[in-house]
Amino acid sequence: MSDTMLSVSYESLGKILEQLQESPEIRNSPELTARVRNAVLFHRQISAELQELLKEHQELRETVSDLTREPGERVCNQSAQNQFSKYEEMRDLGSDPQEVYLATKDDGLDDIKSIRALRQVFNLSLREAQKAISQAKIELSQHAA
Repeated sequence: MSDTMLSVSYESLGKILEQLQESPEIRNSPELTARVRNAVLFHRQISAELQELLKEHQELRETVSDLTREPGERVCNQSAQNQFSKYEEMRDLGSDPQEVYLATKDDGLDDIKSIRALRQVFNLSLREAQKAISQAKIELSQHAA
């Protein structure tokens, strides 16, 4: 549970940094632009490392569970594998919601699962996820034309 809270808090920090990067006050100052850009890059690096640590932590827990389980014992209350880990990796490598949405479509996800992926991976509201999808569709149609 605390792993999830840490991850969500860190994702929120990333969204705040990205919003700061887009603000007019920051854009008008080359020095502030460079500082915020560096903070965003640093955040992405740390976020990727955090995701790796969380993954390793889960693997260790599963290994301990395997080692301490009696032969034939069933495992209960084990967390399900994250079905959106591919998209989390994309986010950690710098992909935006539009790129992740297009990847979900390439992977055959329907619109509901694509929205769920965007909301979970980027911690978006329903409206923000729908806006990202609309922007992705517009960009896709512009590239096709």
